[in-house]
Amino acid sequence: MILVINVIKVPHVPTSEELWNAVIGVYFSLQARNPSVEPGIDRLRRLELRRVREVRRYLSDAFRDVALGMPFLDSLHPFYRELIELMIDRTMYKHSLAKVGHATKALSSIYKDTVLSIKSATTSNDITRARRNFLARIRNLLMDLKPELDFLKNTATKLDKLPNIDPNLFTIVVSGMPNVGKSSFVRCVSSGKPKVAEYPFTTKELHVGHFTVLNDVKVQVIDTPGLLDRPLSERNRIELQAILALKYLARVIVFIVDPTNHSGYSLIEQVNLLREIKDNFNAPTLVLINKIDIAMESEVGTALSNVALIDNSIPVFRVSTINCNGCRDVINYIIDNYIIPMLKEVLSSR
Repeated sequence: MILVINVIKVPHVPTSEELWNAVIGVYFSLQARNPSVEPGIDRLRRLELRRVREVRRYLSDAFRDVALGMPFLDSLHPFYRELIELMIDRTMYKHSLAKVGHATKALSSIYKDTVLSIKSATTSNDITRARRNFLARIRNLLMDLKPELDFLKNTATKLDKLPNIDPNLFTIVVSGMPNVGKSSFVRCVSSGKPKVAEYPFTTKELHVGHFTVLNDVKVQVIDTPGLLDRPLSERNRIELQAILALKYLARVIVFIVDPTNHSGYSLIEQVNLLREIKDNFNAPTLVLINKIDIAMESEVGTALSNVALIDNSIPVFRVSTINCNGCRDVINYIIDNYIIPMLKEVLSSR
């Protein structure tokens, strides 16, 4: 089963200190009910049994919420699984979840021992001693879980910062050197203002836009500043893995070229990046020759020739993202050649 991380609500992960403070609060907030005709020891016994029962219930729920509320990596979409595994130690993550989950067994053992001690007590001092022993064992249990809870709390904070992307949607990934018009293209073809999301491992952001086909089919458009804007050979291992995680999203890649050099990058640099992306991504690629409102025809012609040298079957469009001229033609082409065939295939398989 494939899940989307953003559909899963990451639980609050308390620290061991927070749990201990809560235990003390739960324990001593419970007082004996008045009035009572019970002998003092029986009244105390009933109160302490109630207290340890409530503490057990509180901690069991807390452990279960963490152990079962955090995402199971193997059930996630590969895009998110790879991102998460770059952010955290997978072995430590699985160990921490298992230890917190199994802590309910240790808690049950402590509870049973304490109940037996309280029920067999013959004096108030015996009951008080059982209480102290119970709280001491609970504190030791929580302190033993401290490294795992701290790790999971830090992990939950990182998961909250993952980009809000649905890997199950048809996704157009926009690439190209900086300043060639990628973000402008996303704005041109998306309904409303594209959302901005942080992407792990970079100081950059993703711009995520959407549009709808046939009234109810949602399409996702992602601009990737800081990711697909320089040669992959210049990336470190973590950056490269983060980039390649995009391979799970891209159904179509739109590569934008600035033939005017106004972006600060030569045509050769841009074409070399196009070649690397085609070599590393299996998704079909479209090329947009941008800034036709200011580009000379010779510049456009040179760009077209260089793209053809890489692959003369690549669909090429002339656009101006500053005024959205030609951008709709790109989307219509994608709809006709990729989205509608995909929908027909889905319908025929039902």
